[in-house]
Amino acid sequence: MKTIIYISLFFILFSSCKIKYSFSGADIDPNIKSFSVNYFENNSGNGPASMSDLFTNALKEKIMKETNLNLVTNNADIEFNGYIESYYYTVQAPTGTETSDLRRITMKVKINFVNNISENENWEKIFQSHAEHSVNVNLNLIEEESLSEINELLVDEIFTKAFVNW
Repeated sequence: MKTIIYISLFFILFSSCKIKYSFSGADIDPNIKSFSVNYFENNSGNGPASMSDLFTNALKEKIMKETNLNLVTNNADIEFNGYIESYYYTVQAPTGTETSDLRRITMKVKINFVNNISENENWEKIFQSHAEHSVNVNLNLIEEESLSEINELLVDEIFTKAFVNW
């Protein structure tokens, strides 16, 4: 019986402290309740037509999955704005025969983070990531998979910058 009382007191004590815990490592001010992610236009002149949709949705899904924040379209406590700055292919890793075996797909996204609760936490940054594949693989067959891989890396880095205070 004492154990149940101690456990109950423990939860009551810490629930009143406004401490938020998340398995993602997010450390979010308890006053922040909502977020918005504006559509990220593709200003690169390259990439698949679905690239803007895929990136925008990946960022929304990451935040919804890893936090308790509500997605809203207007008057959000936290706002993510920006655009896809560049998307390009390069050939990497020359071999002994002086040809390249690897194709790198690189994407850069400019993020403007606005914290309407604590304006001193606003920032703007360009995030970059890439995926590599053999030049022997048809680009049309792997581009969507590569884009998914790149989006995951970018979104993780953006999430960490916005919400994880180490």
